[in-house]
Amino acid sequence: MADAPAPITRPLNVANDLSVSDIRDVDFSLFDLFAAEMMLGRSLVQGKTITGCRIQGPAVMLASTGVTFSGVNFGDNGGDIRNLILRSEGTKAIGTIPFRDCAFVNCEFYGVGFTGDAAFLEQVRALQTTSLPES
Repeated sequence: MADAPAPITRPLNVANDLSVSDIRDVDFSLFDLFAAEMMLGRSLVQGKTITGCRIQGPAVMLASTGVTFSGVNFGDNGGDIRNLILRSEGTKAIGTIPFRDCAFVNCEFYGVGFTGDAAFLEQVRALQTTSLPES
């Protein structure tokens, strides 16, 4: 079993500019990231590398092609990783925040659910995670 990711222990650092392609060592709401992309006329978050960030919900991430996670703590799952997975009953996942070709490295998620194709959901389901410290 792989070691659990080290917790982020730096002080709060609220993101000032989420329109950049390399987002590093800041804290932000997933919706704020999506809103920054929408202000640029984009309908999804694409081509970003997000490193060492605390990412806050409530939100549901739709992970599409090319989204990767390395050293990530997906957040408190109540002891069952399946609690973070949401599956659409139809062919669309309306109300989710879509991501494509993004890398998440050493990040922590708080209050974020995840959805995507069956292969992605199976990968998340197979994860061994630990809960984040309570604040």
